[in-house]
Amino acid sequence: MRRLMVLLLVMAVAGCGDGDATQTGATEEFTQGGVSMEPTVMAGQAVTARTVTGTYQARRGDVVLFRSPGGRWGDRDVPLLKRVVAIGGETIACCDTSGRVTVDGEPLAEPYVAEDASLDEPPKPDLCGPRRFAPVTVPPDSVFVLGDSRARSTDSRCAGPVPVSSVFAVMVD
Repeated sequence: MRRLMVLLLVMAVAGCGDGDATQTGATEEFTQGGVSMEPTVMAGQAVTARTVTGTYQARRGDVVLFRSPGGRWGDRDVPLLKRVVAIGGETIACCDTSGRVTVDGEPLAEPYVAEDASLDEPPKPDLCGPRRFAPVTVPPDSVFVLGDSRARSTDSRCAGPVPVSSVFAVMVD
């Protein structure tokens, strides 16, 4: 298994006392199994996530847990943890003249990215490689997800957008 996968350890469940858990989703704890979301979530760190009930309503900036939709994401049984950077209908690309990711032509402020990938290095077999990628229009009902440690993440740059139906939880602060 790739170190970028999230090791699912269901430790706590339902309710957590908010009274409307059936509408908003119960919370569960998961343990991050890899380094792709550092420094936001460290390898081995437990995170609390609210399970999605119904269809995930995509929001840029959400840190989500999702099941591999197959294809270039592979056949993984273990959930993945990544940040939503673009949602259905938006066009994402990298990079502008300052090396920043853009959505619909506007550069994103991404203070959570601590270890960015180089702009043009050759791809590595287990990682996405360079951060430069051609514009991608995210399909409806999909999200474009990236790791916060771009230098050590396999994400939508190389595996493509993720259907919102694959998202099953959203990390809570």
